[in-house]
Amino acid sequence: MLQRVQEFSHFRLTKLKDLIYLAPRLRFADKQEIVANSGSTPIEALYKGYKSSDILFTIINPKGEPVGLFGVNNAGAIWLLATDNLKDIKVAFLKECKKVINLLNKKYKVLWNFVDCRNELHIKWLKWCGFTFIKKLNYGVLDKPFYEFVRINYVWPCNNRSCC
Repeated sequence: MLQRVQEFSHFRLTKLKDLIYLAPRLRFADKQEIVANSGSTPIEALYKGYKSSDILFTIINPKGEPVGLFGVNNAGAIWLLATDNLKDIKVAFLKECKKVINLLNKKYKVLWNFVDCRNELHIKWLKWCGFTFIKKLNYGVLDKPFYEFVRINYVWPCNNRSCC
């Protein structure tokens, strides 16, 4: 799985120094979501993601500078935190991230998590990637509205879907 990251020009494996670079530069909405969810600082949230993720990519611009982190843990919880500079590679990122999500969804049959209802950009991204929003609920340490989302890679037991 990790060898395949070389196929993507805007993704590379994460280095610890990426967290230090990204923490003060995260989007306001991402910082807001971190606080509502866990009450953590950006560096704490990035480090927790770094330690708990089975697969973790740094999203980079053409100069090789980090613009975001994108990971999934062993339970299939997927997450993304980014800077405003992600918009500079928006088209390339959107094309590549769909391929990465498809690849991840082969390894993890269920990808899921919660997203702050105020984080409109992440909600658009999740919809673009084919996630389904299950429900809205109060969540996290601040008990703010979040959406629970999921993407299931279901393998049909037969070739004829109408029989199941």
